[in-house]
Amino acid sequence: MSFMKIGLISDIHGNKKALDTVLEQLEKKNIDKIICIGDLVGGAPMSEEVVQKIISMGQKVVAVKGNRESYIIDGMPNLVHDEKIKIGDEQLQRNEWIKKELSDSSIAFISKLPKEILCEIEGKKIYIAHYPMNEDGNFRKHIKKTGADENEIMFSGIDANIYLYGHTHREVYNFKDSKTYINPGALGCPEKTNRAPYGILNINKEKVEYKQLYVEYDVKEVIKYIKKIKFPGYKSVLRLFYGVDD
Repeated sequence: MSFMKIGLISDIHGNKKALDTVLEQLEKKNIDKIICIGDLVGGAPMSEEVVQKIISMGQKVVAVKGNRESYIIDGMPNLVHDEKIKIGDEQLQRNEWIKKELSDSSIAFISKLPKEILCEIEGKKIYIAHYPMNEDGNFRKHIKKTGADENEIMFSGIDANIYLYGHTHREVYNFKDSKTYINPGALGCPEKTNRAPYGILNINKEKVEYKQLYVEYDVKEVIKYIKKIKFPGYKSVLRLFYGVDD
């Protein structure tokens, strides 16, 4: 029995170079569908190019809204993961800079993205969210550990067979009680590596398989471009997302 092949990507954070490299790999693997699990924007200064690329792929891609899209559209919240956060001027300036860079069509696209999707593929219920949501539409309390027990707590009360999420920038592939939990990692945040993580989910009525994959790309080129643009808070982005103290 043949499988439906689904490419999983998340946390692109404006890194068009990494996105293009991963999409080239997925095209070679004859993927049926791509699921983008949020945070298309922010980070590298190519958010407009990233969003337009996703738009151009039409129904090939199913996407959900991440916290970075919400920050751009709705402004910074007072609470994240049910905890108060301190909002610095640098973060606000960077969000405003990104918003000005986005075209009207990109703004419209990310505004309409759902925060979560519950769908069925090959008889399997699949829950997709950048991070699991409370009933009020906000992220649940952040759990730093990435084991199956923690996943079970994260997604408690949400009925599905497969749970797809991002946000933590950590690759996860766990099983518990016939449930599968997957985070393909932060595609656009190489930290101190030169590679982009992504995944391929193979599904049919009898079986679920997942492969965590990585592809190398020219991270130095992206870092050089970020330094050249010098958008608000670029040094923080380089430190947090690229592992560069400069």
